Amino acid sequence: MRVEESGQFAVPKPPAQVVELLKNPEAVAKLIPGVTKVEKSGDEYVGEATVKLGHLSGKMAVRFRYTYVGDDGVDVAGRATGLQTTADFKISARVEPSGGGSLVKWRFEGDARGLAASLAPSIVKNALRSMATEAVNNLAKYLSS
Repeated sequence: MRVEESGQFAVPKPPAQVVELLKNPEAVAKLIPGVTKVEKSGDEYVGEATVKLGHLSGKMAVRFRYTYVGDDGVDVAGRATGLQTTADFKISARVEPSGGGSLVKWRFEGDARGLAASLAPSIVKNALRSMATEAVNNLAKYLSS
């Protein structure tokens, strides 16, 4: 089951400042709903997230790494496991100057499989979309303050 979401938002901060935040996984993790911790482990980051899938909720272990880090943004790829489900994801964010601030263009791709994904695909899709949207909204609010 695949989910793709993308969009953009403008913020009053300059691109370099936005990209610096995106390069900091501990800061970004605080903006993602349900994430309780992130720690560096070799060339990866590991963390834990509480996920709600309809009436079912529980913890998922998350592993991710930066696959691209540049002056114009970042790409992150990872995997979340738990609740008898595995979800692979890719997140891309590109930042460009816009007026006196920045335009942030983002893309989320997720692919879930396992028990929850096969029994309740629409619930899992909605949960992934909701988490992506809430994380982007939190990021936009944080960068606008």
